[in-house]
Amino acid sequence: MIYSELLFFLGVMPITVLMSFLDKSTEYKNLILVLTSVAFVSWGKPLWCLLIFATVISEYFIGLGIGKTRINSKPVSSLLLAADLGINVFVFLLLGHNALFSQDSALHLRAAVIPIGAAWYTAKGFSYCFDVYTGRCREEKNIFCLLTYMVSYHFLMAGPVVRYGDTEPYIRKRTVTGKCVNDGLVRFIVGLGKGVILAPAFGRIAQAGLEHKDTTLAGSWVGMFAFFGECWFSFTAFCDMAKGLGLMNGFNYEENYRDLSVSGMLGGLVKSANTTLIKLVEDFFKMFTKGNVFFGAVCTLFGCVIVALWYSISKPFAIVGAALGAVLMIEHLIPEKTRSKIPIAVKAVYVGLLATLIIGGLRFTALEDYKNWLQSLFGVGNDYILTKALRSALLENLFLIIIAFCYVCVPVKKLIASGIRKLEAYSVTALALVRVSKTALTALLLVMCVITLAAQKV
Repeated sequence: MIYSELLFFLGVMPITVLMSFLDKSTEYKNLILVLTSVAFVSWGKPLWCLLIFATVISEYFIGLGIGKTRINSKPVSSLLLAADLGINVFVFLLLGHNALFSQDSALHLRAAVIPIGAAWYTAKGFSYCFDVYTGRCREEKNIFCLLTYMVSYHFLMAGPVVRYGDTEPYIRKRTVTGKCVNDGLVRFIVGLGKGVILAPAFGRIAQAGLEHKDTTLAGSWVGMFAFFGECWFSFTAFCDMAKGLGLMNGFNYEENYRDLSVSGMLGGLVKSANTTLIKLVEDFFKMFTKGNVFFGAVCTLFGCVIVALWYSISKPFAIVGAALGAVLMIEHLIPEKTRSKIPIAVKAVYVGLLATLIIGGLRFTALEDYKNWLQSLFGVGNDYILTKALRSALLENLFLIIIAFCYVCVPVKKLIASGIRKLEAYSVTALALVRVSKTALTALLLVMCVITLAAQKV
């Protein structure tokens, strides 16, 4: 089961929220959350859910062991942390990417059990023991609290990688208010709209531009930017839905992505997506760098490869991760004062070109396809500029492209937000009109998403 299924957001989600109001105690809310999360996780594959709960037990005892030995017996706690890392890597490879056995093996799973969720689940599990090891949080002695943290569905299918120290206060005591439900529902619907409406629109444009039998100049550029848009809105959609679900359940945790910006150069752009996972990888490598700039740059390279393979264990992701890591390693060695003096226009060209050339490699599975696209990108072998298929895709989705641009372009988004705030402050009538309009648009977006998903089932 995933967030964008009708059964989930019309069944599981409202039942969980409504039942949480039946009792004020946090223990009751945790019980309801665990039970519904079990149904969410095990939907269609209940036997594999047992393995996931087994890892909760291992995290619990390893965390206790690290907590007792981290000060007086550092080698033992380091060994325990390494064991926890090994267990999570095994679960990740088995359940997340189905990468342990060949397809003709009797042990091969015919489909990855939890393609997205296992990745987040294992990262979250390791982050708990890692934070106990570094002293960021204390070991949890109540296994039910740890179980609530590990299996809660609102941050199982997508980010952020919620750290236990940030979540523990909510697990022990939280209140679900009407405002929490309202804010969370709006955030969830916005994310749902991104995933159901915007991301597929950019996917159609990318297909029209990149998969035509004859490569064109416009198709190569527009198609690749559309591919980036499809990836961005798909990823942020799950993050928004997860954030909204957390709010509806009384949790409030940090954002997992930031507004796109070129001020931090390519490294800043990379860190704007999945910030919590990248922060976890950075914290892990800081144990080894100990302030050494050169070694820190080398760890940046390894970190990029690890993050890339975390998304997909495949040759394209490994190559792109290594290429990004090499560029970010060079940027890491350039002093901050020097980087700050580079004009923003130069940074924009630099980031845009490198991001297109490097990250664009994720779109292709064969080197020959990437080579042909690269040549077409610079006008080599193009018979004409624009295909009818791409023009039709652009015109059919023009309204959605404008909406996406207003959302992604930070200056435009700030200008619109500023205009809305001024309108709200103009009078009580204007404030009421803005609030009613927001509610109506949110409801309309939800109806559009339901209709779109229902039509896909027919």
